[in-house]
Amino acid sequence: MNDSDESAGLIDTVRQAASSAVVLRITGGDSKKRLGNRISADATDQAFSTLSHTGIISYEPTELVVSVRAGTPLQRLNQVLDDAGQMLAFEPPEFPGSTIGGVLACGMSGPRRPFNGSARDYVLGTRIINGQGQDLSFGGEVMKNVAGYDVSRLQVGAWGTLGVLLDVSMKVLPRPEAEMTLVQDANAEDTQSFISLLRQPWPLSGAMLLDNRRYLRLSGSEASVRAAARELGGEAPDTEDAGIWQSVRDQSHHYFLDRSEGQTLWRISVADHAPELALQGEWLHEWAGAQRWVKTRQSADEVFQAARSAGGHAIRYDEGPAGEPAFQPLEGAMLRLQSRIRDSFDRERLFNRGRFHPELDAGQSYPTAGST
Repeated sequence: MNDSDESAGLIDTVRQAASSAVVLRITGGDSKKRLGNRISADATDQAFSTLSHTGIISYEPTELVVSVRAGTPLQRLNQVLDDAGQMLAFEPPEFPGSTIGGVLACGMSGPRRPFNGSARDYVLGTRIINGQGQDLSFGGEVMKNVAGYDVSRLQVGAWGTLGVLLDVSMKVLPRPEAEMTLVQDANAEDTQSFISLLRQPWPLSGAMLLDNRRYLRLSGSEASVRAAARELGGEAPDTEDAGIWQSVRDQSHHYFLDRSEGQTLWRISVADHAPELALQGEWLHEWAGAQRWVKTRQSADEVFQAARSAGGHAIRYDEGPAGEPAFQPLEGAMLRLQSRIRDSFDRERLFNRGRFHPELDAGQSYPTAGST
């Protein structure tokens, strides 16, 4: 694949769309098209691809920093980092066709997330196109450069509604010297079993509960991994569990692929110590209990209520019916805050209208508490 800087053409397209009030549906590798709210078939939006805007702009292994264009395939970036003995510390899912821009726009992190941090924790700077077609840069290439740093992080998990991501600079980490997976017998509903593990200084890089088995991944120096394995106990993965972290990360594990009729897949984010949720279905507890996948026939409203009762939020990971929300609806102060942020970047809702929190797409501004 040839590197190509297509930023000038992308900026021109956004400016034309803004002048003619055309809504743009941002796509990269289109690997996440089933996610998010469905847009009705009669929508007049225009596909807007960043896939040709590709290439690694700069990479300094000794500085642990990489700058890359948004359309760069995630597989390619991972290979370049792996060749240098380094990695994206948040271990994002690698779907067929995934680009780094899509990964960051959807805020996706893998099994290492509770131990290494999330995708937004590693973003140092971004270059975006806002809803007026302006070319804006925020942040830099070092952690101590705080100018605009939080603005860069806002782009992560915004599903493209705050602008078109052009370029991003990220911090990377060395690959661990050693890794080992332990499998232990467990109660599939005992999410509290992770609490004692998290209170100890074990070199954990993955912890999940599936099918009456607890899976623990240890990463670090050879000595620390072996010492922790002796203390924790457990068996080595069998043939069926070979590559389980990658298959769960990429949602190619049979848990994600095998569905009974009428089941919908949801991801529920809660505190790791949250109790069992009142939903009927098949569960996979990841991130030491903080990320809970459930395949259920219950309605979106019931899933949202269960997540809300546990102090968390839910996202549907299936293409659901038109009109049914895929994201936990925003309310109160959070609704007002996010509306003001959206106004700052894309007041006319030019980008991905209807895909992410359509309650923010009316284009109205929400007053602050106490204002008149």
